[in-house]
Amino acid sequence: MRRNVLRLAFICMITALALGYRPELGYAELLRVALSTKDFGYLPLFVGMRSGMFAQENLEIQWIQVGSNVVVTALIAGEIDVAGIAGSSMRAAARGAPLKANFFPYQKSLFVLMGAPGVKRVQDLRGKVIGTTGPGATTELAASLVLQHHGLDPRKDVTFMTIGGAETSIAAMRNGIIQARAFNPDAAMIMKKQGFTELAVLADMGPWPWAGYSTSDAHLANRRDKLKRWTRVMVKSLQFMLNRKEETYKIAQGEFGHPRDVTEGAANVCIKAIDAQNPGGATDEAMRKNVDLTITQPLKLASSPSLAQLVDFSLLREVHKELSLPGAR
Repeated sequence: MRRNVLRLAFICMITALALGYRPELGYAELLRVALSTKDFGYLPLFVGMRSGMFAQENLEIQWIQVGSNVVVTALIAGEIDVAGIAGSSMRAAARGAPLKANFFPYQKSLFVLMGAPGVKRVQDLRGKVIGTTGPGATTELAASLVLQHHGLDPRKDVTFMTIGGAETSIAAMRNGIIQARAFNPDAAMIMKKQGFTELAVLADMGPWPWAGYSTSDAHLANRRDKLKRWTRVMVKSLQFMLNRKEETYKIAQGEFGHPRDVTEGAANVCIKAIDAQNPGGATDEAMRKNVDLTITQPLKLASSPSLAQLVDFSLLREVHKELSLPGAR
């Protein structure tokens, strides 16, 4: 693991030099962001980058794609400033790691539950097989919430099968191995064009803080100004998405390369999941539900850890107050 962290640090250093970063010359300050994948969950980050808002805050964003197991260690070691792995960080924090989730772009899940062409409604899934990326994974949790919302018992009325990634799952649906699975919005929009059925958009359902970022306790204590500038841009990026949809579509299409109709459909799911009153934040009730579903139950903890152990919205609240947003408290 130490070797992985050193390798990550080396990559960060080389990339910074390639970007021409020279703090002594007053150039933009480098801020390193780690993502486990590049998908629509992280659209606000790319909106901030492509709109020039990070540059206005004198920040140069360097993002890298790396596995969550490596990122947790790198966050603790200070090699990464923020990472889009709030779930993994909170699980580590529940075991005592000095990490905090600090920003949630979306207040609802971006998943779309898609069914095979012959499945027309959620109730048709009774007795069927639903694919997941693994036992207890968010794909399984999302499907379970939809089933419960429609009066089905996920423990009795369906069978869950670990089936892998999106492409494997789509093939399994075509071949009748599974009849449904939760997908990211861009994959769901592509599937709709291919004849698959949109069964439920989780952004139409209850709150589920989604696609969150985390940082280290040390960064929160010692690099607050840098993190605050990042937070300010992320809040403004969410406002940009809400108020400047056409420009958001263009940025998303440039980043992800999908056709216009797929891009617009996926971006609209993202926009629907933003809380305009509390951009980047989450209510205590929503966070407790998130912790119960993704930490307490899977880890079989006797009781849920306190939110103060897992989450720190102090910088976000400062930004909300400066921007006169209702979420400031």
